[in-house]
Amino acid sequence: MADGGSGQLTISVDPEGDAAVVRLVGELDMAEAPALTEAFAAVDAPSIVVDLSGLTFLDSSGLRVLVLAHRADRPLTLRSPSVAVARALTVSGVDQLLRIDEG
Repeated sequence: MADGGSGQLTISVDPEGDAAVVRLVGELDMAEAPALTEAFAAVDAPSIVVDLSGLTFLDSSGLRVLVLAHRADRPLTLRSPSVAVARALTVSGVDQLLRIDEG
């Protein structure tokens, strides 16, 4: 587990088949975004699933990290966004760019 410093975000990475599941719990904001960037860089798997079920807040900095990870050379799927996070994805239009698995 990694902690971005302000204590607002917990990141864990676990294998799931050929993918790495990156679980986010807490708030992903400007202070925490660099920790997620580092976590993505450390993942050694052909694809990434980002479990958003425990994420309570997502700002533009967090959206940027997700979009940049999507542009990398491996598939990225967002899983189970909370209502607040789903709204941020929709309002920003990121839901049209990234693959989202609701369940």
